[in-house]
Amino acid sequence: MSEATETVTNISEEMRNAIGRELSTRTSYPISASDIRKWAIAVYFPESPPERFVGAGGPDAPLTAPEEFNPFAWAAPGKKPKKPDVTAGFLENQLGITPPPLSTVLNGGTVVEYGVPMMEGDVITATNRLDNYTEKQGKRGLLLFSSMKDEWTNQRGEMVKRTTSTVIRL
Repeated sequence: MSEATETVTNISEEMRNAIGRELSTRTSYPISASDIRKWAIAVYFPESPPERFVGAGGPDAPLTAPEEFNPFAWAAPGKKPKKPDVTAGFLENQLGITPPPLSTVLNGGTVVEYGVPMMEGDVITATNRLDNYTEKQGKRGLLLFSSMKDEWTNQRGEMVKRTTSTVIRL
């Protein structure tokens, strides 16, 4: 006669069913030449930014933004800043589901993929989704790895940037 072993997990059925769900979406104002220039000047300071970011192509050529440019840095139309959720259950709270009984959150890393460059005049839409849950046994107990995928596209539907962020909870 074999004994049934109970599998210990922090991933509930409700959490599994939430994989792929949207956490948030936002759309930027059109990217201005001034935004690109100011960003490039700040990022490259004390050096001068590359000409492609400040107007080397002439007055009629649209500026290309640096890869790390953030069109949401100042504001997004119709969005008011909200108080950030810094609890260990922040992901599940955003989705309106029961969070796991964990209290500590660590940064597990970020991977960024770049597509077409952002250009002056582009309007960027960012959609952040719950990507996955996995678990590993650690020295302090069972670790829950939660990943989110934030994909930015321009008004032509072209992928500009895809960021996968992982948090570790215990």
